[in-house]
Amino acid sequence: MCTMNMITSQVYVISLILLSVTTIEARSNFLHIRFNSTRVSPSCSTYSDIPLVDPIKADIRTLTDDLSKCRYSSSDLVRWYISRIEEVNGQGPHPLHAVIEINPDALDIADALDIERQIYGTTRSSLHGIPILIKDNIATDDKMETTSGSLALVGSRVPRDAFVVERLRKAGAIILGKASLSEWSNFKADNTTRAGWSARGGLASSAYVADGNPGGSSSGSAIATSAGLCAAAIGTETCGSTVVPTGRANIVGLKPTVGLTSRSGVIPVSLDHDTIGPMGKTVEDVARLLEVIQSADSRDNMTQKAGIVRHQNYTQFLQGISGLRNLRLGVVRQGLNMSQEKTDRVQQAIDVLRLHGAIVIDPVNVTGLDDGNLTNYLETIMSYNFRKDLRNYLSELRNTSIRSLKDIIEFNNEHADKEFHKEYSPNQNAFITAENGTNLTADQYVALYDRTRHMGGHDGIDATLNEYELHALIVPDPEHEITVFASFAGYPLIVVPLGFNQSNNEPYGLMFAGTAWSESTLLRVAHGFEQAFPVRNTIRPKYAERHSAIYEFLFKIIEYFRKLFNDLKVIL
Repeated sequence: MCTMNMITSQVYVISLILLSVTTIEARSNFLHIRFNSTRVSPSCSTYSDIPLVDPIKADIRTLTDDLSKCRYSSSDLVRWYISRIEEVNGQGPHPLHAVIEINPDALDIADALDIERQIYGTTRSSLHGIPILIKDNIATDDKMETTSGSLALVGSRVPRDAFVVERLRKAGAIILGKASLSEWSNFKADNTTRAGWSARGGLASSAYVADGNPGGSSSGSAIATSAGLCAAAIGTETCGSTVVPTGRANIVGLKPTVGLTSRSGVIPVSLDHDTIGPMGKTVEDVARLLEVIQSADSRDNMTQKAGIVRHQNYTQFLQGISGLRNLRLGVVRQGLNMSQEKTDRVQQAIDVLRLHGAIVIDPVNVTGLDDGNLTNYLETIMSYNFRKDLRNYLSELRNTSIRSLKDIIEFNNEHADKEFHKEYSPNQNAFITAENGTNLTADQYVALYDRTRHMGGHDGIDATLNEYELHALIVPDPEHEITVFASFAGYPLIVVPLGFNQSNNEPYGLMFAGTAWSESTLLRVAHGFEQAFPVRNTIRPKYAERHSAIYEFLFKIIEYFRKLFNDLKVIL
């Protein structure tokens, strides 16, 4: 008869074997695994070529906990992510093209952070040793390029790290590489058939749907996060560039209030509307990233304005399901054009919110949403700002002759075979419009800016929140005019996973909108909904790994024995 000690020993041995897997080689007719006799070195490195954690599911909390318990090292994490990027990003039957460049110093940085953890026994923050991807319009003063996906800026050198990158490095995050994007943040061409293309990065595709439109322009950041090519990512938004790809990637994304995070060192579209935001697998991931990247910056006047509400700790607002109690939320249904399947799913979400104590008013009316000229207003404002804001950014670059929008237009014409694509970037009409001017005087611009800011804010989102005494708005589809209103006013948005289309398993998200500086409320709402209505891990991204069934099976076994071993340790 087996004794408890015998069972424990057997489980322990099996666990060690499974957790010491170092190489897996999947081919058409066999699976080969090699084992390492010593799983853990003094620096916690396992030297395993298989992640000892499921990268698709692992959030920052999981990775931080494992690193603190010496289950593996940050160096291991970097190697695992790079291996996954090399496997599915640019090759295979469905390349993702989510990563435009890998940081050649990432392993050295990880080693240094591992040593720092080992020597001092402390960490800089909850991001210590966590690999993060950043969008390729965010400057890094290192061996990587910063190009916004354009060949025109290849070889140029930035004067310094973008402020958000500086904050991430200081917190101990590892800049794993640059994520791809819609070239020039989708402000180059019109008549495009889909987002995610750049001359430098190629065509980015969803990890869930073959040749799936990932949304833009922070497409690579969203795809890479959803596919487990990084722990989390940073994107940018002028209007929809974070929230749209977030919804299509089955992840969480936050567009912060303009001024909460700095834009210095970020290639601009319109500094009156641009903002930098986190993208992660969970609401907690996003809160942790926001804590690090938000701060006042002397190089960005918007971050120094009076009335800004900042919190050093955003995770304090994550109250789980109990946080939904007594929240007043209003459902915006104006202008929606959804399938019955998705409409039913939204209703399920509303029912769950009500079940857990939220007071949901359905529907609510937002004045001005039916104005058919909203997009034209925004494009006019962006065109007016773009040439000037871009010129200021380019003026600080070294090792380049590109100094103006006109230079870029000429470069594109000279390299038309590479800089244009008949479907994804057929022209540069947006550039030409911005270069030729919008026929606005400075006074006319100020009048239009003030008018749209009031339309989106005081007379739009704020008026609705006040009329119905709401904490936030529920927006069933992130691809909605509310994103334009939020852009007008500089207001925050957050998107969480909602479901998958039955026909092809393409994800879609649910969005919450609020007034200026209401990130704390939006995080509370989103976290409560995420916990009450779990979606993300119900369907894996089909194209996230070339041998997904084998890997998923191994991850399940490893996680099972890890949990069993931990439970037995508690019992004994």
